[in-house]
Amino acid sequence: MFKWHVHSAIGRGRPVAHDFSRVADGITASLRQFSISLSRSAEEDEIPRTTRSQRSAEAVKEVSEIASDLAPAPPRGIDARSLAAKPPQGLKITRVFEDVKPRGEGSSFRGQGGGSFRGGARGGPGGARGVVRGRGQGGRGGARGRGRARGGKKPKPPNKEDLEDFVFPPMTAEELAYQAGSEQGFLRPYEPTLTAESLARHGPPVASSPRGVVESIVYKMQVATSHPDGGYDVADNHLLRVQRGPGTLFENDEQRAITQAFNQKKGKERAEKMGVPYEPKLNELGKLSETNKARALKEWVGGQYIFPEPAEVGDVLGQVVGYARRNETYLPDDTRKFQEKLKSLLPATKPTTRLGKSPL
Repeated sequence: MFKWHVHSAIGRGRPVAHDFSRVADGITASLRQFSISLSRSAEEDEIPRTTRSQRSAEAVKEVSEIASDLAPAPPRGIDARSLAAKPPQGLKITRVFEDVKPRGEGSSFRGQGGGSFRGGARGGPGGARGVVRGRGQGGRGGARGRGRARGGKKPKPPNKEDLEDFVFPPMTAEELAYQAGSEQGFLRPYEPTLTAESLARHGPPVASSPRGVVESIVYKMQVATSHPDGGYDVADNHLLRVQRGPGTLFENDEQRAITQAFNQKKGKERAEKMGVPYEPKLNELGKLSETNKARALKEWVGGQYIFPEPAEVGDVLGQVVGYARRNETYLPDDTRKFQEKLKSLLPATKPTTRLGKSPL
């Protein structure tokens, strides 16, 4: 037992005293370990050993005790109806089979099938109950019907007529040309619309020649009537500008006659609808008076404006003139009529020095 201690000490060639001390320490440790092993063996010999079957029985007993502690308390009574409502537990096997084949281009088919078998003992040995069920569902253009369980019939493929409903026929040459034109534009021969007459309708609004004076007035009237482009417009828009107050400017006498006829027609329809006699004079388009034309020529071409003056205290007519100039819906004739009506109602002692100065 002590051979390895002596061999290791002598073989290394160290001093003898040192080697003997190490050998003594190793022998002491070996004896101590040997005595501990003997004491443990004696203690184990005093305890009776259990067999494997006994240990298994004790483990089962411990597991049963733990399960009984965790299980809920049993009911006080037994209900016969609950026993009849629950079928006996048995073996349950479920099988699902799917068979989906790809279809040709231009068709869509979707099928789904499922089968299930359920059996269980009933009544006695050999008694079994089984149910096989299957369902199938066809998609667009496909068959609809019962699916198949294992060993059943395959679903029928879709009919050729059903597939043809989802395939568009090829387009003709005319249809292809129209599609390309709608996406990229159609080819049309060039037809010039600009003529000398169309250019003669518009001139430079510069007050350096008689025509320039006329064009200046025309342009300023276009701006005043909210129609600065000066193009042809429909009769509805002309009448709408007249009704709202700023007035309108016709392109020529022909457009004025068209708008006048349209206004007479609409007025007659309104009179018939309201059940009142029709009066053509009420639907006639007015014109600027000579006074307003001369005034427009002075202001818009010559730059001779009548500057507003502050109204004096108690000057009602002066205040009316100021309010009328700030209201774009009041035309010069309307302002003048309103002043005359107001003058007839006021006492004669009130100042009337501003009657001759009526704005546009």
